[in-house]
Amino acid sequence: MFKPGEDESQSTGQGVPIIFGRAMMLLSKRIVILCAALVILTLGFRHVNEQNEINLWSSAASKSSTNPYPLPHQDGAPTEDVEDLGAFRRRNIQGFQNTGVPGGEALGHNLTCSTLTHSAEIGVQDSFYLYDDLVEVAAELDGHPMVEYTGGSAGRNGGDPFALTDLVTTSWSRLATACTFMPDYGVYLCVSRIIFHPDGHRNRCRMSFLRGQIYSDKWVHLHGHKIVWKEQEITFPKVFDTSSEYKLGGEYFGPEDARIIIEEGVEGAEPVVVFNMITSLSDWNRAMWIFRPFSQTSTILTVKDTERPKKEKNWAPFFVKDLDDPLQDKKVARQPSKYIHFIWRFEPLTILKCQLLTGMCDIVFVQDVDQGLLSTHGDYDGSLRGGTQFLPIPASVTPPSTRDRIFHKQSSPMLQSFVAFPRTHLENAGGCSRAVYRPELVVLTTNTTHFYLSYGSGALDFGPGAIMSEEVLADPCNRGRIMITNSIARWEPNVPMSDGKTSDVMTLTLSVDDATVQVARLSGIWSLIRGLPSMSRYFSQTGHLPEEDFASIEQFGDDDDRELLQSLDPFSRVSAVGWDIRACLEEAALAYVGGHILRVDEAVLQAEAEQAKQIEEEKRQREEEEAAAKKQKEEEEKAKKKEKEKLEEDKAKKLLLPPT
Repeated sequence: MFKPGEDESQSTGQGVPIIFGRAMMLLSKRIVILCAALVILTLGFRHVNEQNEINLWSSAASKSSTNPYPLPHQDGAPTEDVEDLGAFRRRNIQGFQNTGVPGGEALGHNLTCSTLTHSAEIGVQDSFYLYDDLVEVAAELDGHPMVEYTGGSAGRNGGDPFALTDLVTTSWSRLATACTFMPDYGVYLCVSRIIFHPDGHRNRCRMSFLRGQIYSDKWVHLHGHKIVWKEQEITFPKVFDTSSEYKLGGEYFGPEDARIIIEEGVEGAEPVVVFNMITSLSDWNRAMWIFRPFSQTSTILTVKDTERPKKEKNWAPFFVKDLDDPLQDKKVARQPSKYIHFIWRFEPLTILKCQLLTGMCDIVFVQDVDQGLLSTHGDYDGSLRGGTQFLPIPASVTPPSTRDRIFHKQSSPMLQSFVAFPRTHLENAGGCSRAVYRPELVVLTTNTTHFYLSYGSGALDFGPGAIMSEEVLADPCNRGRIMITNSIARWEPNVPMSDGKTSDVMTLTLSVDDATVQVARLSGIWSLIRGLPSMSRYFSQTGHLPEEDFASIEQFGDDDDRELLQSLDPFSRVSAVGWDIRACLEEAALAYVGGHILRVDEAVLQAEAEQAKQIEEEKRQREEEEAAAKKQKEEEEKAKKKEKEKLEEDKAKKLLLPPT
């Protein structure tokens, strides 16, 4: 930043001439430079900045013929049809379903993960990238007190204005984009974390900002798009005012890890953005906040009767329908909920219910499993943490001809199920020196007062080429070790497939190593859940269910155990198995990493063996060549000796002949 009274040539170190005249003296010189850069880029070099998300890998790509990630379309924009992005390739998913049949001391046996396994297939389409104009962002935020560039940064490279793109690239980054489809507007609202790191290191963030963008239903960025909400007009893209606080000279201020959710079935619903942030309200500890992007209100979340920890993060949001919800009465419009729920912790499963207006939260459920129903699982350094928001699972879908092709039959408030993609965090997995993150598909079920896990998949990477290349996936300890699903942007039923059939399609936003913003589509998630035997009661519900039907063991359990199982409280059984499912997810993630590392080690050993074999073969060939050369030399010397002897013999014969 140019400081008052400081000579410009000293600030830049290059003696850049002032080309805008004294009339611009009232503006800061850095704004002039950034605006000039913005104009230049608009005239023809915008694409340089549109590829900021993959610049991290450009140097590596230049040294290798294999890119670590699938390349996006040249212009950075997806094509107009879901099928134009490629076919949905079939991928097998191994998971664990809640049988309601626990193990433990009470049943006389330990429940192993293999008894809960379930196998299914989904379709996965290759991802594409989303971009943002970081020069535009830098210009918009240039006046912020925390935005001050490192001395000598501006105007480098002999005053080349295009070097300013390098300044923006090294000082600004965009990550953790989460999106939600707004059916009332037919567009996606996406929120991203914009970080300012003037020293060039992304892990030394000085300030974070929350950026909002609008995309069409075909994922075309709508610049200058206006949203009208309650007679208020809001223009996108924009940087939201999130009531962030900061201290000059400090770091890591502003909103981080934003997630977004919109309440389904509520006309005119305003999305809710959830993030963590440090402010004086939390005594400068990292606390969770909710933000309403249209009404521009920020509210800190506070859990009653607990001491705020030093760091709060990874809360997974969802909306639970009240028992008096007008489920089937289509004439009654659903009103926005006054509350939002969160999974606070997965171990033990702990649920918060927070007031949207005040931010005050009650702990409404804490998993408490009977010790006699607990099975023993591996002890390792891993945990299941929040990822995307949880979306309600529809009990059925409409035929394709129905207007808007929305999911039709919703569940009874007495029995609600939700789907999300949390992630496992594994330390020292497979010998990795750094943590490895992978998402899992999880189903949560509730009767509004009790909660349990109905299903969980193993660690997901969606297959080679979909999110990352086969080369990157092969070694989870290095590039690509951090893969996080940030949002379920949309869930559509009855989307036409290339084979003429229809399928539900779920759209995710993901990030890899906090360096990319990617969108991927999955087909058949609803079909997978619909096919779970443990979910049959959910999909066959016809209205309010009695409490005894909260969990069923009709499909599971041996006859010898049935009498004992039926004597147990139904929820106690499914809660205990839900505990096992969480443990199995962590075990499976550990096995995933360990399996990949084993294959890497095997590949290294094989390569070393092949190299040793090649060295041995080369040595053998060299010895054979040396032996052949030695033999040839000996034969040549022998021939020369023989020839010499013959010459001497001929000479001697001549001497013995009488003179003529």
